Amino acid sequence: MKAKQPRIAEIQILRGFAFLAVVLQHAIGHYAYVPEAGIADGAMLAIVLIAAKFAVPMFIFITGLVLFYNYQERVHASSFIRKRCKDIVLPYLIWSAIYEIAFREDGIPLGQELKRIYEFGLTGTASYHLWYVIMVIQLYLLFPLIQQWVLRIWAACSARQLTAGLIVLTIGYIWLTALQGTISNAVIAWNLPVLTPLFSEYADRNALYFFIYFVMGIVAGLNMNRWKQLLLQWKTLGISLYVLVACVLFYTIVGHFQVNGKIIIQYNDTLLVQPFMAVFLMISVVAMYIAALAFQERASERFKRFFNFLGHYSYGAYLAHALMLTAATFVTDRYLPGWNVSLRTLVAFVICTLLSVFAAQMLSRFPLGRLMTGTPVMKKV
Repeated sequence: MKAKQPRIAEIQILRGFAFLAVVLQHAIGHYAYVPEAGIADGAMLAIVLIAAKFAVPMFIFITGLVLFYNYQERVHASSFIRKRCKDIVLPYLIWSAIYEIAFREDGIPLGQELKRIYEFGLTGTASYHLWYVIMVIQLYLLFPLIQQWVLRIWAACSARQLTAGLIVLTIGYIWLTALQGTISNAVIAWNLPVLTPLFSEYADRNALYFFIYFVMGIVAGLNMNRWKQLLLQWKTLGISLYVLVACVLFYTIVGHFQVNGKIIIQYNDTLLVQPFMAVFLMISVVAMYIAALAFQERASERFKRFFNFLGHYSYGAYLAHALMLTAATFVTDRYLPGWNVSLRTLVAFVICTLLSVFAAQMLSRFPLGRLMTGTPVMKKV
């Protein structure tokens, strides 16, 4: 049996970063549109939202990186998929049913309820955050096939050819995001089974529209030492580009607050699948990895343990966090009604984070609870 690959120290830190960013985005989503939110809140929350938008691309990047780092020889498809069904799909299906039942409409017959649970589980529509899980499940199911292609290409091509191919894929992806609406209209007209809903109603959870972040993970996972070396070598440029593009995005967002002479806070410019955001998010993944390397090198052991803890329980906490955010916003709305909107957002974010991670940790302590998190309890080091 091949020896296991050395542990990548910064991966759990990146997972922790991404989980916090997801919770922050959804806390912003609750408070950005309340009537009392002013232009100052809109601008402040825009800055925070821009900083947090890397979350989903980073999770996808980590998925590609970890899979290709750990599986550099051909995987046995059935055992690989069986493990992912146990660790990823089963917890998702349980939480999907929980969300459907928790937020169900009154008076629905049992037969219709069971049908809704099935449909919501298949489409990731039981709660607003479950779209991501449906999308990443596609990558896991396709991984054995993708791995065969990638390893053949990796072995057959020179470094220069691989670099050229990556550039072509990057340009192609940006172009693809610009064509999403055109593709959607075309498949609706064709009315094809599976493909029409996948590229129209459920296009936001179609893995094709996020493939570049998985490809970035593949590149990093197959050549970790070189990846880190390049990031450290070009870290000043990477961070500078990130700040520059973030500033342009902020200016664009605030410029669109005014609609027909009225101030309307909206963040449509941060939707993930569009050309400028694609550029920003690719740069964000690089910048956050640079930040994680710096954190791993300079942070205190206490902070490292905290983010390792967050990263370990991030999947279970992600699944639970929408329910916990409902509880968190109930607390902030009830007990802090006169507080500034930005501060209430921050308080709700902290409460939701604590509740979500606590729930994931507690569930992971028990065999049945682990079915809901996909993660065993964290071992003490």
